[in-house]
Amino acid sequence: MKQFPQHYEKGDLVFFLHIPKTAGTSLTNALTAAFPEEHTITPAQINNARKQDPLVFTQADLLCGHYTHTVYSRRLLKQPGVVLTFLRNPVEHFISTFFHLQFDPTFGYTIRLTGDKPTAEEFHEAIKDATLEEFLAHPMSHLFTNFQTRYLVNGLSSDYKDLSDEALLPIAQKMLLDLPFFGITERFDDSMALLDSVLDLPAPLQTIEDNRSRNKPDDFVVPEELQREIHHRTAADQLLYQMAVLAFSARYDAFTLAHQSRSNDNRARVSG
Repeated sequence: MKQFPQHYEKGDLVFFLHIPKTAGTSLTNALTAAFPEEHTITPAQINNARKQDPLVFTQADLLCGHYTHTVYSRRLLKQPGVVLTFLRNPVEHFISTFFHLQFDPTFGYTIRLTGDKPTAEEFHEAIKDATLEEFLAHPMSHLFTNFQTRYLVNGLSSDYKDLSDEALLPIAQKMLLDLPFFGITERFDDSMALLDSVLDLPAPLQTIEDNRSRNKPDDFVVPEELQREIHHRTAADQLLYQMAVLAFSARYDAFTLAHQSRSNDNRARVSG
């Protein structure tokens, strides 16, 4: 797998590790529109890998989805060469996840976390009309503690089972910094510009926003005591995100400086 500052090269399998509720659906739509359909692995194909022609996977250029390393490492003959992901402000991510859980009774990752579909549906029934305070009081809400840190590690490795979130944090930080690209949801446009430079496709990626929290009120305000509780539950995510924002800013500044330098050189050649 390529590491920063390496870029995509033709023949690499691009894997977008889609951490739920990080604007990933918009990026998935953009990526699938940019790569040939016959070279894109669909969820149905990877979920039924044994029934597929091996060429589906050996010729693949793109995989997007909520897949752990355990799943794709076993099912794909051709392993990812370039891995992409996005992170989001942990408090906003937690709240968005809460509203999505209320809306979606079969949210795929809930099934993985709870162990089976009936338990996930039972959880949905219990919280579908709950307040945020009631959700936080539900025992299963702790399944979403430091969600982004846990998801990132499980998405990139099968080696770190049963570690505490505190122990996972430095692992997640190194994994993130090693990626050729990671984006920040709150800087989505800047992230897409940087991703274009990493992939260097024939045309810039085009995005359409999708999959926002559909039942989140526009005027929703989190009481201060609940904000403190969410901060506590996302302590590792907060540190991962803070590091990610600083590293992303450094990468983006270097990209814009290089782009400006090339533009100045081009103008000088034309005027000369």
